[in-house]
Amino acid sequence: MTISPVRPALEGAAGNRFAARHPVLALSIGTAAFLALCIALWPPTKDLYDHRVYVAAAKALLHGQDIYTAHHASPDLLGYTYPPFAALLMAPLGLLGTGAGRLAMTALSAVSLLIIGAATARALRPGWSTHHVLAAGLALAAAGLALEPVRMTFHYGQINLMLLAVLLIDLLGHLPRFRGVLIGVATGIKLTPGIFIIYLLVTRRYREAATASAVTVATMVLGFLAMPDAARRFWGVYIFDPTRPGSSTLVSNQALRGVIDRLSGGPQGTAPLWIIAAVATLIVGFVTVRRAFDRGLLLESVLLTAAIGVLISPISWTAHWVWALPACALLWTRATTVARAGLAALTTVTFGIGLPWLAPYMDDRELHHHGFELYLGNSYTICAVVLLVAAAWRRRP
Repeated sequence: MTISPVRPALEGAAGNRFAARHPVLALSIGTAAFLALCIALWPPTKDLYDHRVYVAAAKALLHGQDIYTAHHASPDLLGYTYPPFAALLMAPLGLLGTGAGRLAMTALSAVSLLIIGAATARALRPGWSTHHVLAAGLALAAAGLALEPVRMTFHYGQINLMLLAVLLIDLLGHLPRFRGVLIGVATGIKLTPGIFIIYLLVTRRYREAATASAVTVATMVLGFLAMPDAARRFWGVYIFDPTRPGSSTLVSNQALRGVIDRLSGGPQGTAPLWIIAAVATLIVGFVTVRRAFDRGLLLESVLLTAAIGVLISPISWTAHWVWALPACALLWTRATTVARAGLAALTTVTFGIGLPWLAPYMDDRELHHHGFELYLGNSYTICAVVLLVAAAWRRRP
């Protein structure tokens, strides 16, 4: 029996006509399907490790207990590592049941992923209609589920996608009257977004930098008012302990510090080398960022700053690299030469497969990598450095 190619073509054309005639309905159906997919992949019955850490801190706060020792009641939990202000925002998690809390985290991450997709699409195609941007954003969000950092953020119930969403909203100018506010809030939650305050200074957006700094200080004050003892310990002790989030030598730490510590056989005595590498990254990185911004490459300047941030942080778990989604979209949009297509492919394969996990890990096996394992075990860092160097050497947009 011969299968006619006409029917699929007609069905595809019919689908396109439906979307063109009913864009809001088509987008609503697509969004609902995407949310359902995320909840099906990470259902409320699935344990979300970091969500449990957040809940423990939230319940401790609601009961007037210490948020930084709440994990002692559950020996398998790591300690809460965020500033006190973040615990205030997470307090509602302490009021929800286990299943409802997991569902809320997954839904918030899914919505954040949709926002990231739409913000990226708008930045890449500013002339497109709102419906086209939202459709492209939905497609990007769905594609994002193929990237390991995105999958791990859902898997652990982390807040990385939420932070990236609010940062893109602010940095790409979607709230022009409140520029800098969300950057300050994000910095108050997790410190590392503070790299974007430096970005604002480098790109001469001084008013926004002042706003972001003021909001960050306000989050600190709120933390001190709500939990004075915990705030004093966090800002006076915990913030200076780079090992508090976990061992820097784990393969999941793809920051420069992790690479240096693994290659050195451990973290002992590596701080000077890490500082030199971090300073060099800051200098070369922000010179490149400034040049990209001056050329009108706003999204590129933002993503280069994100790369600087994850590289110089003492700890950058693989799940922290969610900026890879807009980066892949940007790279493929500009893949007009073999070299650029190669960079896009390298980035997509690296973060899609999650190459670090192909190297031996756990039980200090990260300290004994050799040959190709050295590349695999440090591949996120290598990829980011390659992209940063490529941007620094590029002569045209």
